[in-house]
Amino acid sequence: MALEAIQAWRDPLWKDVFHETEFVETPEDLIRHVPQLKHARDISNWKGLWNKQAGWAHAHDALKLLAEKAQELGVKFISGLDGTMTSLQVSHRKLTGINVASGKTLTANQYILCTGAASPALLPELSTQLWSKCWTLAHIALTEEEALEYQNMPVVDNHELGFFFEPDAKTRWIKICNATQGYQYKTSFDATSKPYSVPRYASDHPEEGIPEEAAIAIKRFIDAVLPQFSGRALLGSRICWCTDTSDQHFLISRHDKYPELLLGTGDSGHGFKFLPTIGSYIADALEGKESGMRKEWQFGEREWKKDVTRPGDVVKDLREVGIGAER
Repeated sequence: MALEAIQAWRDPLWKDVFHETEFVETPEDLIRHVPQLKHARDISNWKGLWNKQAGWAHAHDALKLLAEKAQELGVKFISGLDGTMTSLQVSHRKLTGINVASGKTLTANQYILCTGAASPALLPELSTQLWSKCWTLAHIALTEEEALEYQNMPVVDNHELGFFFEPDAKTRWIKICNATQGYQYKTSFDATSKPYSVPRYASDHPEEGIPEEAAIAIKRFIDAVLPQFSGRALLGSRICWCTDTSDQHFLISRHDKYPELLLGTGDSGHGFKFLPTIGSYIADALEGKESGMRKEWQFGEREWKKDVTRPGDVVKDLREVGIGAER
């Protein structure tokens, strides 16, 4: 699927948002591939791999482009309170509509739930399948001359410290994400239920920012990888939410109680790279085609194990690091 997705990203449709700059994960001859890392500290101890079939995509612009193309094809978007799902409307054990924040109910013959990290908050029964977690990021600003030096550079991912890639062409900001197991924000449906994790959105709590330990980790990344920029102010710090499955396979399946509802969620932190292609699989699942009904995507118990793709041993609750704690 990943090879199929990168071929789709190469379509002219995405030429202004996808940047196939290749991907570097600390190879020994790193400087030859990424001369922008000539100032990195202890680089002689870095070991890793070089992936030529990789890059990055501008998320905001990609979604905007996709929405515009969808509208051209006749898709109608409902936003605001009328488009904010709050719950399912169920009558006699049958799904009859989607309740929204305005008090209205949206009805259809078939429903598809693609709500990402919000999925277990909207449907707590999905908390056995999904665990919503967040990661932290910040930016530093470059001068025009500095930005030119970093233009079209490969993505650099240091497994222990984090990753960064070339600056945004409009803002000249470099985005830096520190490496971690992520954070959770536990809640319970009622006093007797098991806790599960739900998003705590920055849009609802703009004053909270990111944990201090995350800001320190991002500064540590800068000191080690981009020491010439040490001491620069962190800008646009924020939390980004995803929802993990236990095995990083998506959850694309009919709801076990409501066959009218198709689930399309469980991004597991890597769903966005499939933006040009994942919709075809969800559409196939809706139509009952085999390509959209893979066994590993089905609703059902999956064994939860430690995520070995991310460093660290503990997924802290945001309350432990000063976010969302009761005052």
